[in-house]
Amino acid sequence: MTFLVPLMLFGWIPFTIILFCKLKPHRAVLVSVIGGILFLPQTGYGFQGMPDYTKQTAIALGVLLGGRLSGARSKVSFQFGRYDLPMLIWCLCPIASSISNNLGLYDGLSSAFTQIIYWGIPYFAGRVYFRDMASVRELCIGIIIGGLLYVPLCLFEVRMSPQLSKMLYGFFPHSWQQHFRQGAFRPIVFMQHGIMVSLWMAVTSVVTFWLWRGKQLVHIKRVPASIILVSLVVTCVFCKSVNGFFALVVGCALFYVGGQTSNKRSRAVIWLMLLIPSYLVLRTNNYVTVSDIAEVVARFTGEERVESLVFRLNQEEGFFNRALERPWFGWAGHSRGKPINPETGAEMKMTIDSLWLIAMRSRGFVGLVSVFGSMLLGPWLVLRKIKHTMGTYESDLYLIVLSLVVVLFMIDLLLNGMLNSVYVVTSGALLTIYLEQKKNERVL
Repeated sequence: MTFLVPLMLFGWIPFTIILFCKLKPHRAVLVSVIGGILFLPQTGYGFQGMPDYTKQTAIALGVLLGGRLSGARSKVSFQFGRYDLPMLIWCLCPIASSISNNLGLYDGLSSAFTQIIYWGIPYFAGRVYFRDMASVRELCIGIIIGGLLYVPLCLFEVRMSPQLSKMLYGFFPHSWQQHFRQGAFRPIVFMQHGIMVSLWMAVTSVVTFWLWRGKQLVHIKRVPASIILVSLVVTCVFCKSVNGFFALVVGCALFYVGGQTSNKRSRAVIWLMLLIPSYLVLRTNNYVTVSDIAEVVARFTGEERVESLVFRLNQEEGFFNRALERPWFGWAGHSRGKPINPETGAEMKMTIDSLWLIAMRSRGFVGLVSVFGSMLLGPWLVLRKIKHTMGTYESDLYLIVLSLVVVLFMIDLLLNGMLNSVYVVTSGALLTIYLEQKKNERVL
């Protein structure tokens, strides 16, 4: 690894503190979180007796210390409420998981600290610093700019192979074989996997499309929105991942499927959201089998992708059956809860990718319900409120498309497990907007 790795990872905290001193708090969060996810190296440092220091750690600690040291946090009136309970449960349930597995309180506290870093701090950054529609609009623009920043980098790696992390940081963050597909390369840039890049480019395309078609985005820095949209969509296509194609097509189609009013569009996103708990219920009760899913997917993609999906889903079956042995709080961490070979009694060498099953295995039903509940609560409340309104309002479009972004991310987590803190911030921001609007209505 090059000297840029420690420079970027450890320098991100003071950089974020400076951002909080120079910019409005929500803008500092945007630059720190989006910039960190896009450009910090996908690696970390291990310290004895402490959780690993990674890019998520640098981002979270930077936001936490930046808000405190700059005084921005003390200027915001924020109190935990009942709507924050799902995220608090998700962040603290590792303690119960470790204790129930006889791993001790220290192990639980260490795991809870990691969960707070990855989920809690980004979520509450959204809750604390995004409190009005102006900040929500800038969140949308920030996501679009984040996509634009990745366009030349992605296209470079499509043409020259995924080399940027190797060139700047001295290492390749994943398996080289997984990033050569259909006779060409797919980009990874500085993220965890090409799948994560594909979803990011799809989401940025969807946000751009909605704001452009809704006449809320004409240009950015004199660049027409139509040109921005084409560049994002083309890059998304070159990422060559099914999850990105799905998010792009579904996300853009919902603009028209929902009709031309806010309440109809919000209703369409709600129906998409309901697919998530429906899938979880059907899968956990084995009402939907691997062959059922493979048959549906085969209609939209090639044989190679179907085989890959079937392999992963078959792996999930073993992990889920093992997770049911500890249904409430799971098997805790340390790669526990792997399927057992019935003939030898030894752990089978299997892996899982989907976050829903990772949560189920390590944190049980409590963790599974709390993580999906916390992330979908803000979008659900916002969409339900808009659904009962009449007409089309400028603010509604921003809220609906950001809710759609979170929903697409959570759908992706049904098959993948790569965390992007931008979506977690967005979920927290949506909940705050809902609560602020509700408070203003009571005052009136």
